[in-house]
Amino acid sequence: MAQQGAGFAFVDHTADIGLRSWGPSLRDVFEQAGLALATLMGATSTVPHGRLQPIHAEGPDLGGLLVAFLNELVFVCETAGGTGVAALRVTRLEPRWLQGIVEMGPAEPTAEGLAVKAATYHHLHVVEHEDGSAEARVFLDV
Repeated sequence: MAQQGAGFAFVDHTADIGLRSWGPSLRDVFEQAGLALATLMGATSTVPHGRLQPIHAEGPDLGGLLVAFLNELVFVCETAGGTGVAALRVTRLEPRWLQGIVEMGPAEPTAEGLAVKAATYHHLHVVEHEDGSAEARVFLDV
């Protein structure tokens, strides 16, 4: 059953950490997963700076695309140098590739996060419901 609105939650796991995202569309699900990742990493900003970082990912299917997208976002966050994600928008989403824009801003000074190595295929799940809503689950290697 699909949930109303868009959002994300963290999923307990014995060794790693998972995240679950949902929304009225696949775009929302990818965006929420990206925001969850940035939150987990402590790489967020509440003040948009105007620095726009294009993001591109490719995968063999929707699940692989989500993993590639999150791994690209890990790279962006790790190399951002004192900035964090203020906004994230998926501008084009196809079954095997996506394009998006990450708006960066000054990193939250008190933000502490986990060092995320990569998104994994462990228990990976992406589903689009008949009404267009979608949800996903992915585990991260920390």
